[in-house]
Amino acid sequence: FRMNTGIEFKNNWGADIGLIGRPRAYSNTALRGGPRFRYSEEFVNWIYIGTDSRKKFHFILGTVMSKSKQDHESYFRLETRFSYQPTNALNISLSPEFSINKNKTQYVSERSFMDDSRYITAEIDNHTLSASVRINYSINPNLSIQYYAEPFVSRGTYTNYNYITNPVADDLNDRFMLYDDDQISFDDGVYHIDENRNGTTDYSFGEPDFAYVQYRSNLVVRWEYIPGSEIFLVWSQGTTGLGDPSDSLFESIDKEIIQQKKDNTYLIKATFRYVF
Repeated sequence: FRMNTGIEFKNNWGADIGLIGRPRAYSNTALRGGPRFRYSEEFVNWIYIGTDSRKKFHFILGTVMSKSKQDHESYFRLETRFSYQPTNALNISLSPEFSINKNKTQYVSERSFMDDSRYITAEIDNHTLSASVRINYSINPNLSIQYYAEPFVSRGTYTNYNYITNPVADDLNDRFMLYDDDQISFDDGVYHIDENRNGTTDYSFGEPDFAYVQYRSNLVVRWEYIPGSEIFLVWSQGTTGLGDPSDSLFESIDKEIIQQKKDNTYLIKATFRYVF
């Protein structure tokens, strides 16, 4: 079923509220080439409120939340957008976004055991933070400046490692088997599995925890020096790195973006229109 409604308040405020129920679904790609996998029934709801976009200052605040049965998966996103346009020539906007994604059967790896395939999954806790900044300034019809920047950081940690037993079972707990403490051990970035508990490692896989950090910015000056002919001055700056998954999102931004040396690219492009 689906329910969606919009509400408009006085003094130019508005809201959008919705709820969707999603039935069980099957994925042929969740196990990366393995058998199809069943996802539990899910409910998604959202609410957005905002002010009149015709005003000089305008903002939107919204959240999206979803949760499936037996806490198989859950998702939360909080986003907002601030826009300020003091004149027709200048517009400034800021769009931060934060999300949390959890899944009890996130794919990790595939290994062989006793002539059988072991599709290994785990419970992931993934946090992501980003914010885009845009500035558009038209000095005159022939000269304009555009600036864009976006820091991005995503951190994921894995717990409760397990392997798939019945990927299409009705009950979530029947779809996988958790490793007991005497079956799994961790040493120097590698998980070792002794599935039959005979004291010998049957298979192993690397620690999948991650922290991905990226920053991109572009400054473009456009000058139409004669009708139909333009010069573009471009300055691009950025950095990409892998942080420490144990750090918070803000710690990763500080270490991997603010303190890191940026890559700079400069570009000049000129066009000339010649009329015969």
